[in-house]
Amino acid sequence: MFVGRATELALVRGELRAAGKGAVRRMVIEGPEGIGKTALLRQALGGEANVRVLAASGDEAERHLRYGIVRQLADQPWSVLDGTGPASTGPTATGPRGAGLRGSGLGRAGLREAGLRGIGLPGTGLRSARLRRSGLAGAATRSAATRGAAARDLWSVGEALCELVGRLQADGPVVVFVDDAQWADRASLRALGYLLRRLRTGRVLVVVSCRGTAAAWLPEGLRRLLTGDGGLRLVLDGLSAADLAGLTPDPLTERTARRLCEHTSGNPLYARELLATVAPTTLADPGARLPAPDAYARPFTRRLRACGAETRALVAACAVLGEPHPLHVVASVAGIVGEPLAALEEAVDAGLLDERPGRFVAFPDPLAQATVYGSLGAGTRARLHLAAARLVEHTGTALRHRAAAAGEPDEQLAEELARYAAKEAQHGLWLDAATHLELAAGLCESTARRDELRTAALRHLLLGGDAVRAAELAAVPNADPRPVRRYILGRLALAAGRLDEAADLLAAAWRNRSPRLAADTAEQLAWLHLVRGNRAAAATWARLAAEQPIQSTTGRPYDVLALSTTGRPYDVLALSTTGRPYDVLALSTTGRPHEVLAPSATGQLFDVPTLSATGRPHDVPVPSTGALGGGPAAEGIQAAVGFLREGEAGAAADVLVRAVAARDEAGLPHHRLIGGALLAVAEHCEGRWADAVTRAERALAEAEGLGQRWLLPTLHVVCVAPLAALGEHERALAHATAARAIARCQRNVMGETQADLALGLLGAGAGAGAGAGAAPAGADDPFVPDHRPQLIETLVAEGRLDEAEAELATLPGDGARARARRARLSGLLLAARNVPAEAEESFTAALSLLEGAGCPLEEARVLLDLGRLLRRTGRRRAAAARLRAAEAVFTQLGARPLVAGCAQELEACGLEQQGTVRLGLTPQEYSTARLVSDGLTNRQIARELLISVKTVEYHLGKIYTKLGIGSRVALAAKLAALEESA
Repeated sequence: MFVGRATELALVRGELRAAGKGAVRRMVIEGPEGIGKTALLRQALGGEANVRVLAASGDEAERHLRYGIVRQLADQPWSVLDGTGPASTGPTATGPRGAGLRGSGLGRAGLREAGLRGIGLPGTGLRSARLRRSGLAGAATRSAATRGAAARDLWSVGEALCELVGRLQADGPVVVFVDDAQWADRASLRALGYLLRRLRTGRVLVVVSCRGTAAAWLPEGLRRLLTGDGGLRLVLDGLSAADLAGLTPDPLTERTARRLCEHTSGNPLYARELLATVAPTTLADPGARLPAPDAYARPFTRRLRACGAETRALVAACAVLGEPHPLHVVASVAGIVGEPLAALEEAVDAGLLDERPGRFVAFPDPLAQATVYGSLGAGTRARLHLAAARLVEHTGTALRHRAAAAGEPDEQLAEELARYAAKEAQHGLWLDAATHLELAAGLCESTARRDELRTAALRHLLLGGDAVRAAELAAVPNADPRPVRRYILGRLALAAGRLDEAADLLAAAWRNRSPRLAADTAEQLAWLHLVRGNRAAAATWARLAAEQPIQSTTGRPYDVLALSTTGRPYDVLALSTTGRPYDVLALSTTGRPHEVLAPSATGQLFDVPTLSATGRPHDVPVPSTGALGGGPAAEGIQAAVGFLREGEAGAAADVLVRAVAARDEAGLPHHRLIGGALLAVAEHCEGRWADAVTRAERALAEAEGLGQRWLLPTLHVVCVAPLAALGEHERALAHATAARAIARCQRNVMGETQADLALGLLGAGAGAGAGAGAAPAGADDPFVPDHRPQLIETLVAEGRLDEAEAELATLPGDGARARARRARLSGLLLAARNVPAEAEESFTAALSLLEGAGCPLEEARVLLDLGRLLRRTGRRRAAAARLRAAEAVFTQLGARPLVAGCAQELEACGLEQQGTVRLGLTPQEYSTARLVSDGLTNRQIARELLISVKTVEYHLGKIYTKLGIGSRVALAAKLAALEESA
């Protein structure tokens, strides 16, 4: 199975096409063993008919056999690539390529015709006078030849090789492929150089694959030919984790694929072997040591055994130490008494170790360490780990070495590890703390203490955002009876998107809460209510979390409070002083407050899950909060949400950059992901669409890797708007569709609502073609750009001007950008009401407001709308000037749809007549035709051109008549043909 290498494949196939057209091409493919050099060429040649292949492969044992490669080229021209020869590692060739190789006529009869019979082949004889002159048979056995004789040999062999290639290319392109050229004999390499220098024209591609071109074995002339101008040099690196995941029919998780990639450096040969020999559970377990594949371990071990005792000891000490260490530390662990430089030199020369700056010593790759560590006996490992523990300075590293050396339970060491983990947690190093707690649990003899430590490790993993590792640890049997475990499992269920399970567990944790966990439990219940679409309940729980007397250092209740309230999020704090929590609960988005709250007969905070008339016992309780006090000043995300809702994206971005950095420093990746998503929204609103896409998709990939599945719908949605702005409609639709599917699977109401809003932005939502109407539920969601400007433009295009004016009155914001946006939309409304002078004044006012405000996107939108107005009032040259200015900004931003809109308006100005003249269409008809060819519906075209749907239908009728066609497909084909002939 071939995966990845799309760019390299395209380059190789391009070289092959160029050779097929009569240009001699040369190419070198470099990379370590197993990286896929031969597989790349085999894949590139797959399906290529009438391509003749002369293939040979070097072998270390035959490196001194003169002209060994030339003999392979003559006798087994397809041995490497189609699997018929001894050097093959792939399947037998089939299809057109295999038929072409087998029918090339390059058997012994073909050799006689090419003038190469008798190249030392058994039974061929030396009848050819030319071969007797060449002396090639004797060249294979001469022990010492004079310089002149060697030159004559090279000339004769080179000429014969040129003749063979010349005869073959008469029937089609020829590929001359020398694989593993680092083991090729120098005489053959010189003959290959002779061939390359003499081939001026012809349908020939010469490919050399090797581990590197810098080694001394490669003749200097051939090196210059392969790496100089006119040749293609491909240096293959390891495959990506995503590519390695495609090597197996059973899908690998993103985390497992990434671990496999790091361990093998992306080498497909080694990755395939590990996938075939290592259990999937071991691959997925980050705590399990992965072995080295035999293909790597055998030659490495052979080189290691050839070294002296001190060198082997130095290498073993490096394997136990793991990370790069100073040479004197490694030597002390190894027990080397004298000077270790000689041992280091031998290890470096053998390719076992690398010497880093500062005389640090390390392995060249993870597989080298795995090979050596796996070969050590248990006693040797324990002795070296204890020696390392005495020498390393870092306390945590020393503790880990002591734990690795322990052969039995050690309660004292377990408590030392637990105390050290507590110090790490104080600095936000949650994942490191979890690792040390797991080690401590493994050293405990007491079952109860072991379970407590694993529960603590589980909590630290969740605080560090790693829900995947947390789920693996949660699967380990644990009888910890404390309520904290139910809270932790509820938090894990929420992160994994199992909302019903999270509701049950968190409700039980709240019933049995301790003062130390009350704030954390309330905050998790707030997040749960938010993703289930119950904003009012989420806000109440968030305020309750903020009011607990004991606050967690990791709690961020104001984040969920900001996301669960509408309008200015600071104002919600005022509700906490009224003592009327039921007023807040009545604002629930479900419109069914009785499902949210069931009064407690005791008047205390609710101690049982709600058992409402819906019959859903998993409905989570909502507290009656009495008189809640105030809270701290608005935090970063809360302030940023307020700015976004006010239309001040720049201010929001400034706040979010600081907020994301603070959450990253605190080691809270799940909160950082939320902040990063909002920052991507702010970047989109500022017109930095490429940055927004990069940030949003990076956050999405990180959330998937961490197992934070509850955030996936939201993060998919955040990708939609900037992709749509860049014209990447298919990618945007894929994200929106994925968000809806995941949200429905989780019963994530917030995510499903966000997905519907995103699909609405793309015109793909339910009822998207039925015209604009009331704003959908959740339309003020900060993760989705404000739909109202687009809604107003749609209403104006459909002639529903009163509704557009009513929506315009609801637009918030007092900043320059918000006022400019209202002025622009007012101009659209006035233009639709046929008041062009007032419309122009509104557009001019918008430009004045944006002057110096640093909002190029909004300014370009105003210029586009003003250009449309000027064009429709007959001022075409003035319109064209504005449209070109807008087009320049949109081009710089990468906004392909808006660039196309400017181009259509410029066409309609009648100043750029190529398309209109050649097709015989009016500018308005040509603009309509362009949009039809882009796949827009009549309603979407009407919205783009600010005309009615009936006018679009009228233009289409005229277009079909003039062009003599009857369908949209035929129209798209007509325009495509016009562009190709331009």
